[in-house]
Amino acid sequence: MGRPALKMGTWGDISCWEESPGKFRAEARYRDLDGITRPVKAYGAGKAKAKSRLLEKLRTRKRGTDGTDADLTRENTVEELLDFALARWEQERVAATRIDGADPAKGEGTLYQYARCTNEVIKPALRKVKLYELTTPRADRFLRNLETNVAMSRTVLKQACDIAVQLGAMDFNPVSAAYKPPKSRKKPRALTPDEAIEFRERIIAWQQAKHYGPRRGADRVELFDMLLATGVRIGEILALEWSDVRGLDAEPAEDGTPAPVTAYFGWHLDFKGRRVPLRKGGADPITVTVDLLGVNALRRQRERGLPWSLVFPSAVGTPQGESNVHRNWRAARGDDLEWVVPHTVRKTVVTAVERHLGLEAAARQAGHAGTEVTRRHYVERNQIVPDHTEALTEFSRRIRAVGD
Repeated sequence: MGRPALKMGTWGDISCWEESPGKFRAEARYRDLDGITRPVKAYGAGKAKAKSRLLEKLRTRKRGTDGTDADLTRENTVEELLDFALARWEQERVAATRIDGADPAKGEGTLYQYARCTNEVIKPALRKVKLYELTTPRADRFLRNLETNVAMSRTVLKQACDIAVQLGAMDFNPVSAAYKPPKSRKKPRALTPDEAIEFRERIIAWQQAKHYGPRRGADRVELFDMLLATGVRIGEILALEWSDVRGLDAEPAEDGTPAPVTAYFGWHLDFKGRRVPLRKGGADPITVTVDLLGVNALRRQRERGLPWSLVFPSAVGTPQGESNVHRNWRAARGDDLEWVVPHTVRKTVVTAVERHLGLEAAARQAGHAGTEVTRRHYVERNQIVPDHTEALTEFSRRIRAVGD
């Protein structure tokens, strides 16, 4: 009877002998993941060194291309599962970047947030819990006891457990039936023209409140005007370069009509503040015709004579951080306008376009692929019902006639 086959990903006894003076060879049979058993060898100046190198080689061979053990079992811990999942997601992201036109399922910024949530929230609570011990009641209790990051913690843990199910380390996903925090029902809110004027005046007042040195937030009004003139995201405005602007010096038409000014938005700032290609989420570039408010803002910004390619650079020519804009706005807006953030201005533009030109035009202005996201998350619901009394004329006329 032949020797029993090794389990895939395991190796047999290690043999070691002196192949030549001062050179030792360690060797073992290893069954690869394709089911074929192959000899694996390593060399060292002594037996211990050769065996140590062989063991490292065997462990490395067992690891998948994502750098973690390819096999997970019910005996692995939640910490090991999370490390495996993060490595696999990163591998998938890198693989997607090598395929022309492919968008990674999880971008670099998403994985950064997943890793932060993993290390700061999930691991401290579940680090040494075995996978067979991660029951639905235990996952439910973990999620209900969290004060913050509940939704993301559930998402990360659920997706990691999906991988465990795929690899046979779990029979089912224990997070699927665990506590799910309620979704926010916050409705889109847009600025009225009066509120936009008031907010702009407060930015100016905040700038002028500093009585010495250079004016603080020197470009904050121009930045606000460009947001209101285009409706793009703050990270796309901060990534705008002068080479992306067209028609700023074009001559007006014969009838005096100003030449259109356009801005090409094909870059955005990533989570590290770097200027990277495409718009947020890998969306295709768009070219927006800039309203006169934005045109005047661009001209004022150019008159500052800054020697850099970015339209709204930092003091040293690098992209400004989005957090700096948010911080300045918090300082300027006041308690009654505390709900106004840069994204509010984007919703204001989209809502205004929807009111005048319809939902399809609003979605195109926002650069959305369809209208559903625009309708649900960007357009403020109109509280005034249009006059539809004509549709009721027949009822009204006949009932009034009987009544008379």
